[in-house]
Amino acid sequence: MTNWIAKKIIEFRIILIILSFIILFISVSGVRFIEFSPDIDNFFPENHSTVLAHKEVEDTFTTTDNLVIAIGAKEGTIFQPRTLDLIEKLTEQAWTIPHSIRVDSLSNYSYVSAVGDDLYVEPFIENTFSMKKEEISKKEEIIENEPLAYGSMISKDKKTTLINIIVDPPRLDVEKEYGETVTPVLKLLETTRAEYPELEIKLSGMVYVEYLSPRIIKAQFPTLIPLLFIVILVSLYVLLRSITAVIGSLIIIVSSVGSAMGLTGWFGGLVTQPFMMVPILISTLAVADCVHLFSIYFQNRLKDLDSKDSMLESLKLNLQPLFLTSITTAIGFLSLNLTPVEPLRTLGNSVFFGVLLAFFFTIFLLAPLCSFFSVRAPKRTEQQTNFAIKIGKFSILHAKRLFWIMPIASIFLISFIPLNHTNDSPMEFYSERHNPLTADTKWLSERLGGTFPVNYQLSTDKDSISNPSFLADVEKFKQWLESQPEVIHVSSLSTTIKKLNSTLHGGKPEWNTIPKDQDLSAQYLFFYEMSLPFGLDLNNSISQDRLSTKITASLRELGSLEYKDFAIRVDKYIANNMPKNMVSEGTGQRAIFVYMGEVILENLSYALSVGLVLITLTIILFFRSLRLGMLTTIPNILPIGVAFGIWGLLVSEVSFLTALGMGTTLGIVVDFTVHLLSKYLHARNTLSLDKEEAIIYAFETVGFPLIIMTFILICGFMVLLSAYFVPMHGFALFSSLAFFVALILDLFYFPALLLKFDKN
Repeated sequence: MTNWIAKKIIEFRIILIILSFIILFISVSGVRFIEFSPDIDNFFPENHSTVLAHKEVEDTFTTTDNLVIAIGAKEGTIFQPRTLDLIEKLTEQAWTIPHSIRVDSLSNYSYVSAVGDDLYVEPFIENTFSMKKEEISKKEEIIENEPLAYGSMISKDKKTTLINIIVDPPRLDVEKEYGETVTPVLKLLETTRAEYPELEIKLSGMVYVEYLSPRIIKAQFPTLIPLLFIVILVSLYVLLRSITAVIGSLIIIVSSVGSAMGLTGWFGGLVTQPFMMVPILISTLAVADCVHLFSIYFQNRLKDLDSKDSMLESLKLNLQPLFLTSITTAIGFLSLNLTPVEPLRTLGNSVFFGVLLAFFFTIFLLAPLCSFFSVRAPKRTEQQTNFAIKIGKFSILHAKRLFWIMPIASIFLISFIPLNHTNDSPMEFYSERHNPLTADTKWLSERLGGTFPVNYQLSTDKDSISNPSFLADVEKFKQWLESQPEVIHVSSLSTTIKKLNSTLHGGKPEWNTIPKDQDLSAQYLFFYEMSLPFGLDLNNSISQDRLSTKITASLRELGSLEYKDFAIRVDKYIANNMPKNMVSEGTGQRAIFVYMGEVILENLSYALSVGLVLITLTIILFFRSLRLGMLTTIPNILPIGVAFGIWGLLVSEVSFLTALGMGTTLGIVVDFTVHLLSKYLHARNTLSLDKEEAIIYAFETVGFPLIIMTFILICGFMVLLSAYFVPMHGFALFSSLAFFVALILDLFYFPALLLKFDKN
């Protein structure tokens, strides 16, 4: 059957070339429909308890999408006329920014005072240039007794303050809308920095993250992709020394990548930051197909066959394994649909398209095209073949030792897997070398705590949040949070109520308590909210139905393990000390990203298992051998386990994209085993060679192409180390490590397995 198909490909090569270009044109035309989504929420695992809790908080209270302008005094405190005037001006200008719905700063902070029974709420700072030095000094003293501002809106050393701008765009075109918000702020701050050299002025917040994201990706795409092509093609030329192979591979790379991206556009996949890996994955896999096709082609050219017959023989020998490896690789990437994160599903589907298209264009475009030209075999072809044969002979000679040494060494390295722990932070996503976001956010975090606070929704089953017992529980939880070493500041409704009660009783400390009269608390809140400055309300901390409130805890910068330890203590305290179902779990970007990698890793492990089963079944059915099919699982799964163990030993931190490498590498490393097994079985069944001779034949025909393929894969993936999106670095390093381990196992361990278990 294979021989018949190969003959028909050469016979109808002109028609197939035309058909290939038609399919290429139709597929590529879908590129225009690709839309990049910068929304960080896209990475949140679907239906996870923390994500669901986060969405409920977002739906109940005012949105938390924000821009943060941070102002730091290089000398002294921020309580200087020029600085205070700037805070006032920036606050006013922030209200005019498109999509801004709320601005909180020291300028419009709601300062509460009372005259008799009358409550007054006024902006903390107004008309700064008319204020006398004594007035400013008095304000500096007063702020220390404002628990809602001191430690959150202004640092306790009074050197840093922030302006928090809440943004709520229509979200019809997030990239465009965030551009409308951030662009005028950047221009404003550029002018401000020049005018106020005595101050440090920084910009942070989730809106800034999502504004920068597509711009960083789009800025790098025109350089990263050409760099990828150059690295792959140069590597290919160095190893094969054939211009024809380079040009042919380039045609297949461009065709496969363009078509896959076009199909992604046609099917409306969600394109985010990891999508940058799609061209790299497809390019390296497409080159692998080309390498195998050209390797046998060149070997036949050395036998004085003409170009047409050489390509025919190459097709006869490669058609079956290339088809099988394309299917198994496609299954590996298709299994990403089992993950709970849509951008990863899009990535998997895009590479799925690319792998199948790479096979199609290699067989139906490249092979027919090359058959028309008389291409000479590179001089090094024979040397490369002999080198591969020497490796095969070594593996046979030491098969008994390798049979035990390789698994023992693998198990030893796998034992380090428990050292790995997940760690994802959106503020670490982008390299400090290429944008100011990461450095500015760290600067702010060091002075005012974590940029991403943790929120807890507290709900009452009573008639109102003004109920004294409910407020007492809120205060109890708030005080416990404040006692934890990770917590810098806590904002709560109970703090507001206590402050109002104290203010209306002359500021006496004994009145800094929650009123026992529910109506009194409700009255306080009513008058307080009615007196708030324009644009401010309590919807960011109190629900519309007045049955729930939000506690916000600002934490120092924590790693994932530290946060998990904190979260466990919080959950334990809630379970033992708070009314049942009163307090939600901690929510917010910080909480979600702590668990995101963990959830993805768990789901990818499941996807990996499913993919392995499907791939193994495919190989069993294809080769019609249960024994040999099961045998392939060992060199297929071991590289991932060994690489993960080495990663735990050397790195230990696993981002969500590093975890992704577990799922994607399976589909690729299977190729190594399949090509060796295919050539081995061809030698056994068609050429009637014994086991040792068949192994030598397999190494002769495919040994060096596997080495070439591994080298090119690693070189291609190493290009990702230049990506501005930092999680890609872990993916590239882990995958490259897995490829190298897979090559070692296939060259030195798989032959020992064949000699031991092939009973035919």
